[in-house]
Amino acid sequence: MDWIIFALAAFILFTFLGYNRLIRLRSNVYKTFSVLDKQLENRNNLLHDLVLYFQKTINNKNSKVEELVLLCKKDKNVDLSIDQRVKLNNRINLLLSELLDVACKHPDVVNKSEFSQLKTQLSDIEKKLKKSAVSYNEAIGFYNNAIYMFPSNVFALLFGFKSLMRFEI
Repeated sequence: MDWIIFALAAFILFTFLGYNRLIRLRSNVYKTFSVLDKQLENRNNLLHDLVLYFQKTINNKNSKVEELVLLCKKDKNVDLSIDQRVKLNNRINLLLSELLDVACKHPDVVNKSEFSQLKTQLSDIEKKLKKSAVSYNEAIGFYNNAIYMFPSNVFALLFGFKSLMRFEI
């Protein structure tokens, strides 16, 4: 009879430890995402200025500019999950890269000091964003590994922990 009580107590303790480990890892993901989120907010504020500049200098309507504006507005939605925000910002990263490539092909855009200043500010923000993204992706790696590795994968399945998306730098 004693061994049954001991086994039950060990199982309960093991469950608490496994669950708390997953909670700790997920909390670390949220903490690192909040730092990343601040950098994303700074970048998106600058993107607003950059988009206005592109609209002013490149006369033709560019669908990438319009999509970028739309995605930046969507990113301000507080109801989005972390995965939705990461996916959205991965798309913003891709569009921004494509838009900068287009801008560099227009000599009237590249040669202006306003563009140079915006590009320098963006470069500074991107450096900070990269540092934050590395920390976030590291936290995601630990969290996702815990979800897929035995025995914590059992707790993840029981308690509804889902894997999270990495941020593409």
